[in-house]
Amino acid sequence: MENVEKIHAQLAMRPFRPFWIVTHDGSQIRIDRAQWYWEPPGGFGEFAVFDTHGYSLLNYRDVSSVVVVETPPPPPQP
Repeated sequence: MENVEKIHAQLAMRPFRPFWIVTHDGSQIRIDRAQWYWEPPGGFGEFAVFDTHGYSLLNYRDVSSVVVVETPPPPPQP
């Protein structure tokens, strides 16, 4: 599953960069911190995304073919 691989690649990126998951119904879920994403072992494609307002419980089937990655800010100038 291409979307699963993209999500896992974004979560593993160092330094971590926030990104968005877009679902088939048009919802956009921001992943601000890698720790706010949780995938239970043997969860059958389910995962949770936490934020300051609560959490979203999703299945990889809910994710559209687009995972929008935020552009990192430019490095500070010396």
